[in-house]
Amino acid sequence: MKRTNRFNIEWDDPEEAEGLGIGCSTLWNKLNYKRRESFFDEDKEFDWSSDVLYDEFKGWIGSATAQQIVRKNNSAWKSYFSLLKKWVKNKDEMKEPNPAGYWKDRKKDEKELRILVRNDCYEIEDDGTIKLPFGRTGKIKGEPHWDGKQGRLEIVYDRLDDRWRAFQSVEVEPRHQPRGDKSAYVDLGVIYPVMTYIEGGETTVGYSGRPILSNWWLYNKQIDKAKSQAKEENDRYTSERIKRLFRQRKRKFKDAVRKIAHDFIERCYQAGVDTVVVGDLTGIREKEKWSSKADSMVHNYWSHKYLADRIRWTAENYGIEIELIDERGTSSKCPKCGSEKKVRRGRLFKCKECGIEAHRDSVGALNIGLAQGGNIPAEVINIYWKIRWIFHRFTEFY
Repeated sequence: MKRTNRFNIEWDDPEEAEGLGIGCSTLWNKLNYKRRESFFDEDKEFDWSSDVLYDEFKGWIGSATAQQIVRKNNSAWKSYFSLLKKWVKNKDEMKEPNPAGYWKDRKKDEKELRILVRNDCYEIEDDGTIKLPFGRTGKIKGEPHWDGKQGRLEIVYDRLDDRWRAFQSVEVEPRHQPRGDKSAYVDLGVIYPVMTYIEGGETTVGYSGRPILSNWWLYNKQIDKAKSQAKEENDRYTSERIKRLFRQRKRKFKDAVRKIAHDFIERCYQAGVDTVVVGDLTGIREKEKWSSKADSMVHNYWSHKYLADRIRWTAENYGIEIELIDERGTSSKCPKCGSEKKVRRGRLFKCKECGIEAHRDSVGALNIGLAQGGNIPAEVINIYWKIRWIFHRFTEFY
């Protein structure tokens, strides 16, 4: 499986590194411009050629690096054409994809400095020295998390923090293997990111996202205030401080999701789970109508894809399989009697037939398990509101 090491680089010769980054970005932009021209001209066939630009830049950035940029651009356009075909067939269910863009900040009219290095063209020594072609060297800051067969290295200059950030692809083996053959059933959500029933458990387990959401709203207030100040002082709605606040908000959210995913999968591993069945919420933004506040949370705060991906990536480390299923209707049917006559108010689910009252997300997790033929004892379904809550800081409540 593939993983990514992230670390910073302090170059021995920063100007030389900047020149290499400019060369890589210039090649990408020129190649992309040529291809975009041919794509938007209906009288031309798409131009896949790259030999002329490759020959022009290989003396500047190196033949291997030029090759990697061409390959990455090829991959970007092939991915675009693949998504475009899917969009043509499913225009109502997905957004129209965009063609490959430029490595450029249009507002500041500055190139995004990126360097691509082939897997056999760099070396990281035990003392943290990194060596690139043409004698370019530097020191890595941070400890690489994964140790395995190294892949391509991508280095990006972060103008906001004035740092070179490196992303190293690594091929590794799972660190663990499942300890049993149980299943876990998961309902993903906004306010409660993960609600799950693990076979053999006495109740459902829920991860509350309210502390994360509160933190997000707090950052929103700070961002709105900073925007007002920027408008008064500079007649603009952006500044370095605002960009940093957006970045901090995003990092806080991702850090919380990573911790939730790790705690959940570790809990599954200890319980002997080898398969996690997850309700797939793909397309929920387009399918549902929300109030203005809920709409803001779903469209701006919540990232279903990132949450699902973190669970999948973490599960792979433990050798646990992830199975996505359609979760439509799982929160609207009674898990005890199967009736669809219910009352839903807030997070309350009440069945009009048997009178069961439960948390809607707990009902969703149990119904996902029942739909998959899971082993869910009747006493678990009759627990009603008893849920093992785990908050962001992992203080447990019952």
